[in-house]
Amino acid sequence: MRFEEAKERITQAINSLAPLVQEQDREMLSEVEHKLRENKFNLVVLGQFKRGKTTFINALLGQKLLPSAILPLTSIVTLLEYGPQMEVQVHFLDGKVKKIKHEEIKLYVTEKENPKNEKGVKYVRVLHPAPILKKGIILVDTPGVGSLYENNTDVTYGFLPRVDAGVFLLTVDPPLSKEEIAFLKDVYPHVERIFFVLNKVDYVDSDDLQEVMEFALGNLKDALGSNHIPIYPLSAKMALEGRIQKDQGKVGRSGITELEKALEDFLLKEKGSIVLRSSANKVLSLLSTLLFRVDLEIKAATTPLEELEEKIGRFQEIKEEIAQERRDSEFLFKGEIDSLIKIVNNDMERFRTQKIPKIYSRLMEVFQANKHKGSLELSKLLDQAMKEILVKEFDQMVIQENEKVNAEYSRIARRFADKVNGIIDQLMTLAAELFEIPLERFQVEESITEESALWYKLEDRPKLLDLEGAGKFISYSILPSAVVHKKIKAELQKKLPEKVDMNCGRVRSDFVDRITKSAMELRWGMEQKMNQTVAFVEEAIQKALSLREKSQEEVNAALNALKEKKRLLEGTKNQLKEILEERREKAA
Repeated sequence: MRFEEAKERITQAINSLAPLVQEQDREMLSEVEHKLRENKFNLVVLGQFKRGKTTFINALLGQKLLPSAILPLTSIVTLLEYGPQMEVQVHFLDGKVKKIKHEEIKLYVTEKENPKNEKGVKYVRVLHPAPILKKGIILVDTPGVGSLYENNTDVTYGFLPRVDAGVFLLTVDPPLSKEEIAFLKDVYPHVERIFFVLNKVDYVDSDDLQEVMEFALGNLKDALGSNHIPIYPLSAKMALEGRIQKDQGKVGRSGITELEKALEDFLLKEKGSIVLRSSANKVLSLLSTLLFRVDLEIKAATTPLEELEEKIGRFQEIKEEIAQERRDSEFLFKGEIDSLIKIVNNDMERFRTQKIPKIYSRLMEVFQANKHKGSLELSKLLDQAMKEILVKEFDQMVIQENEKVNAEYSRIARRFADKVNGIIDQLMTLAAELFEIPLERFQVEESITEESALWYKLEDRPKLLDLEGAGKFISYSILPSAVVHKKIKAELQKKLPEKVDMNCGRVRSDFVDRITKSAMELRWGMEQKMNQTVAFVEEAIQKALSLREKSQEEVNAALNALKEKKRLLEGTKNQLKEILEERREKAA
């Protein structure tokens, strides 16, 4: 069964269920259908400045859309996704959106036209009818790493939580740098799949190309600790020219076809299978719950009243026992969150105590190298040096701390979610055993993301550093040099700890705020899920009890309706299980 056919059958199952479920369940089904229908994933293009990223993206699109900049791009991400017609939107930091012509993109994304992002651009979104985008790929053009603009690399790091797959561009001139190796070591663990592309292969002959490929592959294997690293040789320039000229021979010789096939295979066989499996299991989980409810209503309506009341009493006892387990798990969860906050506090204090002396030492090196200069010039040099050092140190620290906190929070959150889900399963199982009803459970592939995951959203990353007046040293031009130098040093010793303390406080506050909010949202969500499960069982019992007050004719009609509903639900369940089994066989 092909991906599209399987997707259509799951969608049909969802539509057939909609009239049979409550509004809350209809909303869940609608969300599953939306994700199934969209089936998009972010393909992020990574690489150093001047590796040909822009030409590569234009080649995938089949036209010269994005500008090739002589200067590095600013810290701005460009998102390219499918649209029946070309449309370019500039999204600004203040929330405004402006439609522009595609020829105007360079006015917002290049350093030349938008120095230091003075126009306040958040990101640029391009809708384009390119075939590759229609397959569910969102191309993400990130600023080049390793340029003079260090924040560009930070922006790329910040986008990692939203990366489904990456294309990392290398070139034959040179094939791999120390900066790229360092960046890849940081990136590789966070990205499900990276496609390595060796660009500009038209610059070398076949013998040299083989040598370059072996060199790049050897270094990548050593750096990343993996033996399975396919590299796709490519001439993005040739591919773009071939598509513009409609020269299929040139397109074929460029090597881009092989890469696109690999990307499509990833989408259909891996990403597509994950989406299908996840969607089918979510619907099957709901079906299992609905079937349990139907069986419970039938059982409660046909069980002798005395026996039924005994079972209801026992269920209330079970409910209390389960509630205590939930309270215990919440207590442990809170303790682990408090420990995580303590880790952040300790890390900030460690950073402060370790970095202040080192930064001061580096500033003294600047001082010694320039103390022969006038006091005004010397103070300006120290001011600039302090800003640059602090920005770099804090940016590196935030990236590392963010990764550490993310990993620890995900571990804590997953354990808590698994514990509560286990309690809910236990409650359902005990209820099924009590009322002698079959219960089939399906594993839903959940992840701690969006609602409860902890990471910097690119557009919301706070401006942590308050460096205004970081070193505003007084110019003592009328005093002897020795006196001036002494006062400047004293000013440094005062200002540096102040700035480090202030920004450590901001970083600490930001992390603690996000940890606390994420934990509250997760705890609230799991509590709601638990309460809904209890209410679900109690409502089914109450509905059956109410039915007992009806006439025998009404009872028979209600029971027949329940049996017909059960037949429809079981038919849909069997269809979905068949789809899952076929996908498993296909994968095998």
